[in-house]
Amino acid sequence: MSKMKIIDELADAQVDYVKESLYDSIQWAMDGVDELEDLEGDNYNFCHNAIMMATIEKLHAGLKEIYAKK
Repeated sequence: MSKMKIIDELADAQVDYVKESLYDSIQWAMDGVDELEDLEGDNYNFCHNAIMMATIEKLHAGLKEIYAKK
């Protein structure tokens, strides 16, 4: 098996774990914010998704920055 195939398989295996962990972490963080306390349904989901997307974008940018220095 090629190295790229191995990398892809390992990355695929991590995606579900990272998404679930991030989802739970954001849910926990939102629980401690008074301004988000009354959100329900679609509003809660929209806010949770926005935080999740922003987190992923910042993580990606941070990784690009780290590897650009090498």
